[in-house]
Amino acid sequence: MSVDLQDLILEYDGSVKRVWRPEGDDGSYWFEFTNDYSVFDWGKMPDTIANKGKALVALGAFFFQHLADNKTWINLSDSVHLSIFNQEWLKKRVNQPLFQRLTTHGARHHFQGLVGSDGKAVAIEQIATTQAYMSVVKAEVQRPEPTALLDQTVFYYSHDITDARRLVPLEVVFRFGMPAGSSLKSRLAADPCYAQTLGLSAVPEEGWFERPVLEFYTKLEPKDRLLSIQEALTISGLTPKRFEELSELAFATALAIYHHFAERGIELWDGKFEFLEDHKGLLLADSIGPDELRLVYSGHSLSKEMIRQFYRDSSWQLAIAKAQKMAASQNRLDWQSICSKDLKEQPSPLSPQFKAVADKLYGVLANHTIGYDVFPQHPTLPQFVDSINVAAERQA
Repeated sequence: MSVDLQDLILEYDGSVKRVWRPEGDDGSYWFEFTNDYSVFDWGKMPDTIANKGKALVALGAFFFQHLADNKTWINLSDSVHLSIFNQEWLKKRVNQPLFQRLTTHGARHHFQGLVGSDGKAVAIEQIATTQAYMSVVKAEVQRPEPTALLDQTVFYYSHDITDARRLVPLEVVFRFGMPAGSSLKSRLAADPCYAQTLGLSAVPEEGWFERPVLEFYTKLEPKDRLLSIQEALTISGLTPKRFEELSELAFATALAIYHHFAERGIELWDGKFEFLEDHKGLLLADSIGPDELRLVYSGHSLSKEMIRQFYRDSSWQLAIAKAQKMAASQNRLDWQSICSKDLKEQPSPLSPQFKAVADKLYGVLANHTIGYDVFPQHPTLPQFVDSINVAAERQA
């Protein structure tokens, strides 16, 4: 289908992503990833990161294609990289009917292909020199209604779905371990019994778990909220059988991505997935890339966590925690406004030294992950890590 850029209708304008609908096409959305970034749920930050949007498009397309290939799944159970996990648990996952379907058909997803501004197909190899969008199947997004009950703001999920395909309103977080700085550490300290809820045999130390675990968060509320399994099932609108399938698909996809990164010397610690549901079952949705994953190479964070670390323990980040507590006590949702207007704290731009390194992050990671130079004139991953060390020495 030939499309003129002026015929795109903006459906959603987020802090890092825009969703467009081609006029006259009721079956597709186009995802545009920008060079903007967001940390700590703040929204758009004062800087941009070079090639970030293009790299996210390239990586999203790559992973959806990779996971749709049944060959990705056939030998996964024999991966040497998965030997660090409980083999009885792993065998149980592999013997699930869903995993067997993956070895035959691959994973279903919402990705339709890469397109340029004219609607014509674009190859991953062309992304560095052209504006590319991820074309995805259209799905209904039904946002929960904030409602005042007993002096609290709660969210009502009606599940009054009229479309055949819908977004499951959950973020499914997978964790292979607990690195330093993980939010899970404080939750386990406050409630050691939570380890049993996650399926772990004991409260873990920092490091790799005996097996991956899942947590469920809200997707469409102003702030992501951790859910119990009971809450997640109710909010999801899924049947118990379909919810179990969603969990198994999340485990399987996490293991496949873990293997892919491990083959390239990168540690995958945790990340998140989103899903659609239609009359055939579940589809992987949104995107898969460094903004959804915590990646480490030679002790250095390669994902958005690298940028989070720049702001961690700053006066602005400390003010965020205070603003969120103030908002909760006042039954307000606009904690960002409290932070900027009442506490007079906003994020500062990245330092020139740090930004120079960050501007190479996404291109380097895309090249290394995909296996060829989508972005020319970028350093190799080992060279990039060396530049991080040099920048840290200069800033010290």
